[in-house]
Amino acid sequence: MTTALAVSLALLLTIDFPGRLFAQAEPKTIKPGMTEAEVRAAWGEPLTARKAGPMTYLYYRNDCFKRCGTHDIVFLEGGQVIDAIVRDSHRHYDGVSSSPVERKPEATRSGS
Repeated sequence: MTTALAVSLALLLTIDFPGRLFAQAEPKTIKPGMTEAEVRAAWGEPLTARKAGPMTYLYYRNDCFKRCGTHDIVFLEGGQVIDAIVRDSHRHYDGVSSSPVERKPEATRSGS
């Protein structure tokens, strides 16, 4: 492989997958009260979005799916962010999450 080809390939990978080859300086942050459009501008297009009544759920891939067992989820009510579950190291939620990172999963206890 020629040097020019190798450099071109490296640039292409960097453009197509930002943040994966080089560490980002600061996580991309969303805040309570942001609109869906503002979330999409900060984090990009979600993997999928679901709506139920006044609620919208935006699902984002994260860098710990196998370990965490869930995608990152943004909860919007009436078009504004009210909560988020964030595990990706390149994203941040500047609110009080209903599922903080330090919370460890527990087995469900039976009612007997």
